[in-house]
Formats: sequence, C-alpha cells, structure tokens
Amino acid sequence: MTPRPALSVRAKLVLLAVAAIALATSVMLATSILRDTGRYVEQKRSYLFTTARVMAAAAAPAVAEREVAGVQQVIRSLRDVEGGIYVGVAGADGAALAEAGSAEVLSSDVAVSDPAAPVDLLATVGSRTLAVEVPVVRGGAEVGRLRLVADTADLPHLLWAAVGGTFLAAGVAAGLALLLALALQRSISRPIEALSAAMATVRRDHDFAVVLEPSSRDEIGRLVEGFNGMIADIRERDARLARHRERLEREVADRTADYARAARDADDANRAKSDFLATMSHEIRTPMNGILVMAEVLAAEELPGRARRQAEVIARSGASLLAIINDILDVSKIEAGRLEVEILDVDPVAAIDTVLRLFAERAAEKGLDVAGRVLLPPDRLVAADPTRLGQVLGNLVNNALKFTAAGGVVVTAEPDGDDRVRFAVTDTGIGIPADKLAGVFEAFTQADQSTTRRFGGTGLGLSIARRLVEAMGGALAVASEVGRGSTFHFSLPAVVAEGRPATPDAAGASARVAVAAPFTRAALAAGLAARGFALVETGPADFVLADAGALADAAVAPDGALVAVARPGERVPARRDGRRVDAVLAWPVAEGDLSDLLARRAAGLPLSDDDVAGGADALAGFPGLAVLVADDSEVNREVADAALRRLGVVADFVVDGREAVDAALARRYDLILMDGSMPELDGFAAARLIGAAERERGTAPTPIVALTAHVIGAAADAWREAGMVGVLHKPYTLAALAGTIAAATGRTASEMPAGASVPEPPADDAAPALDVAVVDDLLETAGGALAVVDRIVGLYRRRAAEEIGRLRAAAEAGEVEALARSAHALKSMSANIGARALADLAASIERGARIDGAAADAARLAEMDAARAAAEEALDVWRAGQDAA
Repeated sequence: MTPRPALSVRAKLVLLAVAAIALATSVMLATSILRDTGRYVEQKRSYLFTTARVMAAAAAPAVAEREVAGVQQVIRSLRDVEGGIYVGVAGADGAALAEAGSAEVLSSDVAVSDPAAPVDLLATVGSRTLAVEVPVVRGGAEVGRLRLVADTADLPHLLWAAVGGTFLAAGVAAGLALLLALALQRSISRPIEALSAAMATVRRDHDFAVVLEPSSRDEIGRLVEGFNGMIADIRERDARLARHRERLEREVADRTADYARAARDADDANRAKSDFLATMSHEIRTPMNGILVMAEVLAAEELPGRARRQAEVIARSGASLLAIINDILDVSKIEAGRLEVEILDVDPVAAIDTVLRLFAERAAEKGLDVAGRVLLPPDRLVAADPTRLGQVLGNLVNNALKFTAAGGVVVTAEPDGDDRVRFAVTDTGIGIPADKLAGVFEAFTQADQSTTRRFGGTGLGLSIARRLVEAMGGALAVASEVGRGSTFHFSLPAVVAEGRPATPDAAGASARVAVAAPFTRAALAAGLAARGFALVETGPADFVLADAGALADAAVAPDGALVAVARPGERVPARRDGRRVDAVLAWPVAEGDLSDLLARRAAGLPLSDDDVAGGADALAGFPGLAVLVADDSEVNREVADAALRRLGVVADFVVDGREAVDAALARRYDLILMDGSMPELDGFAAARLIGAAERERGTAPTPIVALTAHVIGAAADAWREAGMVGVLHKPYTLAALAGTIAAATGRTASEMPAGASVPEPPADDAAPALDVAVVDDLLETAGGALAVVDRIVGLYRRRAAEEIGRLRAAAEAGEVEALARSAHALKSMSANIGARALADLAASIERGARIDGAAADAARLAEMDAARAAAEEALDVWRAGQDAA
C-alpha cells in the first residue's frame, strides 16, 4: 500500500482554517434556517389564528342558527386571507355546515389547535400546509368549530433568501478569516519551515554552524532556541572530539614511530644476532672441520689402545659440541620464524630404523636395550618432513638414553584412530616429577639444576622437538612416573600408500625368539605374531631368532631358519652341531631388515647372499671417482685430501673460483666440491659460470656441492641460488662426506672400514701459540711422513705472511670487507695448522669487521705479528723435537 504524501504544516494550517470556516458557516446557516423558520411559523400561526377567530366570531350567529347561507357569506372572505386555501365550518355535532376553497392535506402536514402549543420546526419545513382550528362561540357556548388551512409555499423562498444572505455573510467572513488564518499560519509555519530547512542542511552537509534567529517568544520560539542549543552542544562536542582525535592522532603517530623504531631495533637486533650466530658458527665449524675429519681418519687407522681411546674422546667431545651448536641454531631459526618443513610421505619404519641405528653404539656403551615396534599395516605412511621427523625422534631417543641407567628404550609407531599415526618413545629412566612436567618443553629447562649437572645437556632438545612436531601438524606430550620412566608421544596425519607389498602371511609356522634383551625380544615377538607366526618357548621352531648367548643350543626344525641377532663388532659363535646361521640381524633389529628377511623366506630365497661373519661396520668408498676440490686455504685442501683418500678418491685441487671454472671446462669431473669464500671469484659465482658454460655446450651439468661453515644467515642458502646440488657444512665427518658424494653423484659405493663417530675438543682458558696436538694429528694423517708436514707448514708460513700483509693494507686503508676476508682466511689456515692464538686474533678481527664495521688498530696488528712469530717459533721447536726423536 502506497503511503499518502505528507502535508506540510502550512497546508495543514490552511486546511484547518478552511475547515473551521466551513464549520462556522454550517452552524450559522443552520441557525439562520431554524430562526427564520421559527419566526415564519410563529407569524403564520398568529396570523391564521387571528383570522380564524375573526371569521368564527362573524359566523357565530349563523352557525348557532345553522343558517348555511350566512355561514357561507362569512367564509367567502377566504380570498382575502394571505395564503389561505381552505376554510370549513362544522356545527357543534361536528357536521360540516359550509366550506370554501380546497386543499390536499397530508397526514404529515402541521395542524395546530392550541395557539400556545409548540410547533415542530423541522416538521413545518417539510409540511406543505399549516392548519389552525378555533371554536365558534355564541353566548359563551361553543356552537361549532372553524378550520382554516393556509399553504406554506412562501417558506422555501424565505429560507433560500435566508441561506443566500447567510452564505454571503459567511463568504465575507470566511474570506476575512482565511486572510487572517493565512497571516497567522505564516507566522507559525515560516519558523517551522526555517527550522526544517536548517535540520535538512545539517543532515545533508553536517554543518553544525547553523544558527536560527527566534521570531517569537512562544512555543515555536522556544523550539528554535532548543534547536540552537542542541546544535551548539553538538558543535561543542564535535570540537572536543576533534581536539581529542587530533591528540589521539598525535599519540598514535608517536606510538607508531616508537613501534617502528622498536621494530627496526628488533630487526637490527635479530639481524645482529643472526649475523653473530652465523659468524660464530662459521668460526667454530671451520677449526672443528680439521679436528673431526682428522679424528675420523685417525680412528680408522691401526692405533694402540691408549691412542685409540684418545681419538674416541676427541670424536665424542666434538659430537657433543656440534650437537649443542645445532640445537642453538635450530632455536634461533624457530625464534626468527625461518624454520621450514617440507611435508612428504614418510615411511615410519625407515624413520624409526634410522634413529635406532644412530643411537645403537651409545646404547651399547651404557648396556641398554633399544628396539622399535611398528604396529602399522605396510601401506600406512605419515605426512611429515623426513629430516625433521628424524630430528624429533633422535632428540627423544637421545633424551631417553641420557636419563636411563638400566633397562632400555623402545620406539613405537601405531594407529591413532583412522587418520593419524602415534609415535611414542618410552624409557625405563629416572622419570619426571609431576610438578615438573609442564616445564620440560621450555627452552633451556630441565627437571632441576641437579639434572643438568648430573646428565649434562642444554635443555633445548625437547623445546625444539615440540616446535618441530607442531610445525608438522602434531602436539608433543609426555607421561612420566618418577623411578619408572617416561613416555614422550605425538601423532601425525596418516597417508595410505598404494602399490606397497602386503605382509607375508606365515600362518601355521612356528617361531621362537631367544634374545636376552627384553625390549628387543618383545619387539621381535610382536612383529612375528603380527605376521602369523605361532610363538613357542621350547622345542624346535620353523624360524628362530637367537642372540650370541642362546645361539649355540637353539633348537631349529629340520627345514627351519636360524637367524642370529648380533651387536656391532660381535662375532657369531659356532654351534655345537656345526650348522651355520642363515642370516644375521644387526642389533638393534630394524623392522625393515626383519621384513626383508621374512619376505625372502616367503619367496623361498636364501635369507642372506653373504658369508655370515661379525665385524666392524663399513664406510662407503668411491675409488676412481673424478673429483675437483676448490678451496683457497692450503690447510683445508690438505684436510679434504686426507678425507677423500680415506674414501678411495684422489682429487684435483685448485685455489680459487677462476681456476675451478677453467679446470671444470677443461676436464669432465664426476663431482666438484666448491668452497664458498675464495679470492678472484667466489665459489657461488664460479658455480654459475660452470653451469652457464655447460648449458651453452649442451653437456650434462656437473654436480657441484658447496663447502661452507655458514649454517645460518644469507650465506647459508647461497648455494641454492647458485644452482649447486647440495651443501656440506664444516666440520664434516667422513660419513657425511661419503653420503654427500653418494647423493650428488648417484654412484653405488664400495665398502671400506669406517671411522669412529665425531665431536668436540676441550677448550683451554688461554689459547696457546701452537696446539701441538693439531700438528701431531697432521703427522698421523700423513702416515708419519715428516716431509708432508714440512710441506704443509711451509705453505702455511708463506700464505700466512701474505695474508697478514693484505690484512694490514686493508686495515690501513679502512677497507672493512677486504679486512674481513683476509682475517677469515688467516683464521682458517691458522686453526688448521694449530696456531690457536693467531687464529683467535684473526677471528676477533673478522668479527669486528663483519659485525661492528671496525678496522683493526695498530695494537691489534702488532699483537697479531707477535702471535705469528710465536707460532712459527713453536713450529720450529716441534720440528726439532721430531728430528731428535
């Protein structure tokens, strides 16, 4: 329904005035009609009654005598009666005596017999006649009655005349009243219209400066004054709000500037921290490279027991230091938000087996059992970052072994609902008090300080593990009981892989697990039962798993299989019946190895293709591989040469990027190991040039691996941008070098005796001029050939003098970048030769140049010359001692 248009106040006032005038006119008209009608009736009735009485008096004698002629004589005077139309006389008995005239009288016409009786005016208006009746009296006695009827035809004319006069008067009055009303409504509507227009302006323009002038002191004037007051209040409020907004804007601008400064300061601090960590990591890793590689080379040689133990101490200490450095760098990456995970489909069996092998030696040293239990179908994988998943499991197993003195550790993977896989690491260690559980995942936190003093560690491992699990879509939790052990667990999304072989069903076959280690025994029993084997405790079995203690007497069915479970380096004992074992499973038993062995059994294949024997592990070797090494440090080249020779590789060496490009284009190499920081042309630029040249020639790209001590900062990822296939961080182990070569070249490696695991040298309070142990290591690496050491020392003397000259020139010229490069080169070569004091001074100068942008002063340069002289003197003393020996 469409609403009617609204009328303005002015129109309403006009309509009100018109309505009032119309009403007044109507009232006046009605009053006039009634008044004139009443006057007419009164006059007409009075006239008729008077006439009727006169005629009655004149006719009385004739009526009394009933003389009709006399009566007619009297009533003939009807024609003289104004409006008279009928007169009739009746005797006392009511019989008509005489009549004159004629009239049609309706029953509704008015008839009056009593002159004093009231007359219905409205009935009179509708009546066509008015009749009166009077008695005819003779001698005081009524002798008859006379009826006189007159018409009222003149009444409408009278009324119309009255109406016309009334309308005329009303019209004049209405005109005057309308003019007055218009004048009055203007005095009312104009202020209201002005107020309405002002309100519309305020609403449209938001202009609160509008002020109206009151035109009167009445209600409208007070309304205008109220509007002005309201607008003034709003104007004042807006002014206050504007002032407040300006103040807030100034405060916000100030706060924003403060926050921007704080953000810049935080970014600067974060960059400084990252640069510091990158520099310190580089400085630590560069000398550690020589220590760890030489420790591995040394441990692989035939050494007396005491010397081997000393080499193992070096390796373990270096590994501990490297683990701490890696933890600190991981925390730094997490805090900086640069920790990245690459979600792939990961086989939980492979992840657990890798971790078990990694910690097997440590568990064996402590007399602990470690085992893995994978209670998943073969097609069940997890969505995770394989490297980070291994790091998490490694941290948890490392913690479990650290806090476990007896018993062992078991790593479990099992379904967690339909779409997740639950990993758990359970130990039989000291446990964690309930009030300490909430804090075990905080950085640098352990159960208490006595735990740190007793077991060591930084308290970073669990914090890092929790962050990594969260990044992969899980949550790390712990359940523990003091004195009984702990279980750390988390779950990750499950993935169903298609095309994986089903588990062989051994239904009907019997199996026996004769292994003393409880966790390994339980894991093997669960794995065999899941594959359909019926487990037996005594008597012959179709499939027997036995350790060295039970192998000699284990009962095997005639066509059964006998599998030995042997620890690293453990010889498989001979059986009394002369039977050879069918295969050997290395402890800790990998689920993947057990699955492969059972698959061979189900296929009817021999369980092992090799002669069964105990012994040391093997290290991959690459005899005949063509390798180019580019490094500007002579000492680093010697270290790389020693490590590569242990892997069966005789490499070519160049000293800068330009020579690396020339060599790579002159000969086809299987692999190039490229140092990142070199003079003339750095390794990353050299890699780009080599790649461009190979693309131009249309030849297959040569795998290039970066050698760098940078693990964080911009330099840590420069190898990716240069198109290199991988990176090998210093310090590297022989195993890491072998793995990098295998990954980069895709070559199948032969096996060579492996060295010991690696790690940290103890630090002295004051660095000596010469660390004799480093020079001794060089001599041992060279197989006792003093000529080789003399050549390395001679190269060092010459290169160190040249580098110090460049460093001094850069310091005097204020060239900070050149100063840092020279200090870095001097530090690296000095650390590898054992000139500890000079290496520390060079490291300090490099830090000042890279972080603070400061050049070395004369005092530092003099101190550096003194340290160099002391190192060369100490080298001479060492050489003289070798001659005397």
